[in-house]
Amino acid sequence: MTERIKKLSDMTVKGEMYIEHTETKYDRKDIFLPPVIMSAKRSKEYILNQKPYVSEYTALTGYLRFNGDVMGDIFNRNGHRNYKMLMDNFYNKPVDGLCTFEWQHSVADFEKVIKIGIKGFKAEIEVSRVNHTDKEKKDFLDALDIIADAIIGWAEKCSAAARIKSLEVACPEYKANLIKLSDALCKVPANPAESFYEAVLTLYLIYAFVPDSIGTIDRYLYSFYKKDIENGVLTKEEAKSYLQELFLMLQARVSIKSDRFYRGGESHFCIGGYLENGEDGFNELSRLILDSLLELPTWIPQISLRWTKKTPEDVLKYVMDCERKDPNKRIAFVNDEPRIKAFMEIGGFPYELACKYTMVGCNEPQLPGGIFMGGCYANIAKSIENTLYNCGDEICEAENFEDFYKIFERELYSTIKLCTDYYNKFQSVRARDINLVSTMFFEGSIKRAESITRGGAENAVADLSFIGIITVVDSLSVIKQFVYVEKKISMKTLLEALRANWNGYEILHSDILKNGRFFGNDDEISNYCAYRFACSVSEYFKDKRTDMGYKFMIGNLIGYNQHHKWFGDYVRATPDGRLNGEMISYGIGQNNGKDREGLTALLSSVAKLNSHVIFCGETVTNVFIDEQLVKNDKNFEKLVKLFETYFKLGGLHYQLNYVSKEDLRNAQTTPEKYRNLRVRVSGFSDYFIFLNEDLQNEIISRTEKSI
Repeated sequence: MTERIKKLSDMTVKGEMYIEHTETKYDRKDIFLPPVIMSAKRSKEYILNQKPYVSEYTALTGYLRFNGDVMGDIFNRNGHRNYKMLMDNFYNKPVDGLCTFEWQHSVADFEKVIKIGIKGFKAEIEVSRVNHTDKEKKDFLDALDIIADAIIGWAEKCSAAARIKSLEVACPEYKANLIKLSDALCKVPANPAESFYEAVLTLYLIYAFVPDSIGTIDRYLYSFYKKDIENGVLTKEEAKSYLQELFLMLQARVSIKSDRFYRGGESHFCIGGYLENGEDGFNELSRLILDSLLELPTWIPQISLRWTKKTPEDVLKYVMDCERKDPNKRIAFVNDEPRIKAFMEIGGFPYELACKYTMVGCNEPQLPGGIFMGGCYANIAKSIENTLYNCGDEICEAENFEDFYKIFERELYSTIKLCTDYYNKFQSVRARDINLVSTMFFEGSIKRAESITRGGAENAVADLSFIGIITVVDSLSVIKQFVYVEKKISMKTLLEALRANWNGYEILHSDILKNGRFFGNDDEISNYCAYRFACSVSEYFKDKRTDMGYKFMIGNLIGYNQHHKWFGDYVRATPDGRLNGEMISYGIGQNNGKDREGLTALLSSVAKLNSHVIFCGETVTNVFIDEQLVKNDKNFEKLVKLFETYFKLGGLHYQLNYVSKEDLRNAQTTPEKYRNLRVRVSGFSDYFIFLNEDLQNEIISRTEKSI
């Protein structure tokens, strides 16, 4: 790490690099303008009124933040009034115990911005004007053109600020950086980038308008990196410093006062993965990106390795080695095989686009220049509850599991329909907001002359996050095992036990917890129930689209929030041994000691579950590893091979924890002694003592695995 980056790093960790907004006054006569033009005019004035951050250590600049005066970026949605109304009413507040409103993630097409510049977007706007006659469409395109001019003007203002700062700096190296920055901003992002430095600078500045993921930077920056290295105009150390300054901005954009400052769920991006030519894309820039990030003492961004069947084992080993040595736990792993298959078979996207996906947020997949149209978390455990508590007479007459399952499937589909109805209602309210500052960076929005909030993006998928998948699968498995295969009890007895919340049925409850064929043990009964459930979900969604026309991919993680607890409050006792109101499951894994057959069996079960790739939305598989598997190099070699096999079998994702249970429990009682204890949670990492008690207990309940 250079001295310059060390200075910036120290300032970032202290929260000193956070960009404050500058208040802007607007002309009251703006109200006479068409609404979208007024919004664009005020957005431009706001952008051009902000103050560029430039210090003597600066080599990149251009980040700004929106405060809510105008409809800001699509990620934070400051100024999106209807979105705020949804948040106030439904964020973390379940409707009918069934659905809650949540966040959405996106990634701009940064590669396109770098290649054609903002002037290229202005040219596309001109073409689109010719193809639209509707006044509202033309007004919208005029508004985008105003925003494009604002971005160019912002770059010019940043250029002037860098030039002025250079006059105050004594250090020749730092002065040269500022002059170089000032000169470059006279060219980019208005025009296409021609060097690695200009490409990173473009990314840095445009990120302010879509501050979420930076996408697959190792592929769209690689040609610039390779050319400049070969021509001798860039050194590896210089490239590293530019990358590190970019990563520091991603951390600095979050206020140190926010609980998200220390969470590794922001600005998620990927390295590696299949290229358009079918080859594995992990290259020397991928390695430099990872090395650059891990040298920084920050928590944001987090990064995922995209594994392919062509990924060399030494690459997987290298990245897993980086993961075990990273104190801030910024690394996770995703399998390209099911991900790309899902984008192609479910989303209908061509391979050439599907192979460019990245992970965003906590673990949502997204195509470049597209939005992950999620934002609805669904209590899928309601489907098994409704079957057992509302259809008692009917299921008691079922002669076999298949007869029972038909009734369950009917209730499952009824539950899903209610969830998708709420999803569409949430999106319809969100669509009342018209976003301008981000929209042009999403493929289709200029051609359609439509805001991204209203379906302007072509490269988009819809998502419902099903909380309780394993609760449902385990319940189905217990029913099949105890009622129909082993015939230990009748359905009538099981229903009586559930309605009594297991009171008076303690022996049965104990037998189920001790001998139940739960998911994660790779046995025939639980695997079959998981497969049937996946088949049913896939069948339901195969011909379904949202009101905006997007196809669904189903997720299963909770993000930053306790959806599994809140939804559990609304679910009565279930056959897997849950009591009334206890938490339901999230993710694709197992806990509370129900996975008894070891790590290999768990991973095999997980890999087999998603044969239809419908569960390729936002997903997480938590694996709690015995510390010795990680610390002992010989055992670590075996662990790498095990996870490679897991991916070859079709496993989609994994993230690792290898903190001892004893340390976790001690951290609950004496948190002051465990301030640096960091864990992976649900697609993100955080300090254990910062988590609420429910999340802490959920992590402790995960079964510690050995090979």
